[in-house]
Amino acid sequence: MTRATLLLTLALCAAVLAAGCGGGDDTKVVTSTNAAGQATTRTVPDVKFAKTKFVLHTGLALGAFRRWIYRPWKAGTFQQGADGRTAALVKAAAAAAFTANELRLARRAALSDDALRGVGDRLGTLTDKAQGLVPGFRDGKLSPGEIAALAAGLGSVTALARQLGVNVPERSVPSLPGG
Repeated sequence: MTRATLLLTLALCAAVLAAGCGGGDDTKVVTSTNAAGQATTRTVPDVKFAKTKFVLHTGLALGAFRRWIYRPWKAGTFQQGADGRTAALVKAAAAAAFTANELRLARRAALSDDALRGVGDRLGTLTDKAQGLVPGFRDGKLSPGEIAALAAGLGSVTALARQLGVNVPERSVPSLPGG
């Protein structure tokens, strides 16, 4: 991978992260009752087509994570001396940042939907885990435990969404240059 290609890849990833999906500052107040009968009120984002956006952003996060982080990790591509290690680490760092952004957008959409609000609460932790992978990939000092934890967390979130009647298919992310 040439230096120009690497810089172009990073610039494209930064542009995608900056663009997002129209954040907006709209909020709404929701009230819920817990098992003890106590009512709680909280302010959540007001996202139009929340389930659709949740499925889209979660699917993109899954696709990027699995293609550029999970599968190369399982194949041993990140190990010292592996062929293509440097390129794989650069792509994984970009994919981790992209995954974190998509999970942030999915969380925002899930919090807006009454049925998915519990899923949205779990996505905050996963966003932090995905963002936490970026420095490790950038420095070449990744943590296999953190990758496994994010994989397990994504699996549990999609399973919970499926229990709530929302199927989240893995979505293909446009290919990075050279891969």
